[in-house]
Amino acid sequence: MLALIGTQLLFGAHYSVAREITARLDPVAWTVLRALLGLATLVLVMLVMRRRWPRGRAIWAKLVLLGVLGVALNQLLFNAGMARSTAIHGVLLMATVPAQTLALGVLLGQERFTPRKLTSVLFGVVGVAVLMRVDTVATTDPGVWWQTRDGLPAASFGETLLAGDLMIFANSACYALFLALGKSTTRTLDPLALCVGVYTTGAAVVCLFGGPVLWATDLTALPASVWWMIAFVVLGPTVGAYLLNLYALARLPTSMVGLFINLQFVIAVGVAMLWHGEAFDTRIVIAGLLVLGGVSLRFRPEFAG
Repeated sequence: MLALIGTQLLFGAHYSVAREITARLDPVAWTVLRALLGLATLVLVMLVMRRRWPRGRAIWAKLVLLGVLGVALNQLLFNAGMARSTAIHGVLLMATVPAQTLALGVLLGQERFTPRKLTSVLFGVVGVAVLMRVDTVATTDPGVWWQTRDGLPAASFGETLLAGDLMIFANSACYALFLALGKSTTRTLDPLALCVGVYTTGAAVVCLFGGPVLWATDLTALPASVWWMIAFVVLGPTVGAYLLNLYALARLPTSMVGLFINLQFVIAVGVAMLWHGEAFDTRIVIAGLLVLGGVSLRFRPEFAG
């Protein structure tokens, strides 16, 4: 239980930390740096634990696809989104991953369709729509969508809060697809070896497209506080939370692990309000009840059994 709580503490704090890092470091450069540092740390853990490396062309071919979805696109979209959005919006949008994974699982024949599962997905969809103010399309001045996360007029759509939210939602979709496609691989490959393989291919893709951006970045100009935050992300949400989650999954029901995303939301909101003064208004409350209610509904049958 303590391992599960520790995992949610790390993930919950990550949203505000990511917002702070991307305010001082180009999101593309940060994505490349995080992927490389994460890979190096995971390889070290794998060597210490003496796990076998992934083998076979078929496995590595699949790891390329999983690396693109789970590391390259996932982290790039998340970091770019957090540079424009808020921590509270970020944690709510990422909380839709179980619903998206469920929908993909049904489409791919991995999950059996039930009315409860459909309701779970619909709750998530409506929650995201509320968060993105879709209900104001016909009643509100379009200018409300052309604002930065600080409520100021944006010079372009790419700088708006909505653009950031869309990037984070796209990131959650990539991660959901990563989970759906990687499900079969987890049955044949050691989880740590799978993670290292995904980071190896993902980091290679990220370096291919973002390497020049990192190379042009003056990392020596970053203050010590940013480096401490970078260390936290690499050792915490990237590696530490992964190991703690594996420990929890081996000892607790999957349903309980899934429901603890509600705790992650509480932590993320608390940190965001205290650190960045983010507002927790009625719209976020409604969106949160819908999204997290859908997550809880998804895991209820397993938890009750």
